[in-house]
Amino acid sequence: MGLAKANLSDQIYEMLREDIVHQRIKCGEKMTVKMLVERFQVSATPVREALVRLAQEKLVTYHPNAGASVIELTDNDIRELYEFVGDVDSLAIYYASRHPDNEELIEKLKENLKKSRELIGVENADMWNASTDEFHMLFLDYCQNSRLMEAAERVRSQLGIVSNQCGNFLSLQEQICRFHEEIFEAYERGDVQAAMDLMKQHMSESLIEEQRLLREEEK
Repeated sequence: MGLAKANLSDQIYEMLREDIVHQRIKCGEKMTVKMLVERFQVSATPVREALVRLAQEKLVTYHPNAGASVIELTDNDIRELYEFVGDVDSLAIYYASRHPDNEELIEKLKENLKKSRELIGVENADMWNASTDEFHMLFLDYCQNSRLMEAAERVRSQLGIVSNQCGNFLSLQEQICRFHEEIFEAYERGDVQAAMDLMKQHMSESLIEEQRLLREEEK
């Protein structure tokens, strides 16, 4: 597959990142430099640059001059990931509540909730996943704290691997939409602490439900 000459490593990085997060390249799968050079029809340099970026994002383990292996998440890794995201996203709610354009955020959240509800059950679960992730990102966009944003972005790709494995389950879609609506209702009425607590509960219960669904699928 040919790529435009400009920003080759950026293009390769974006395409591999999408493949990993959506599990078109599975956890534990190996990618050699030679294989990627043939796939993208480029030299080894932009391939290695892309793999370094993916390693920095903790999506792969990179072996110079050889290639990379996609990360494998243990149950403990996933538990820590969901706990951390719950803490970070609840803090984002707190900081966002102090934003001068809070009414603008509330309107955007309303639009997002409506869109997510409309996307429940659609054939392309990627659209639903993107919409529900946007709910979380809106609070981060308005939190006015670059360090919190950086912490959130660092783990969001790993979270995407897990959520994309389960995003087509209707029961989970319903559960997540209900939690988002409850978080929004608390936030809109000014009960920021309740919204923060609900965000943590949301991430905890989403983890439990996703693990249950994955176990059932493996049977």
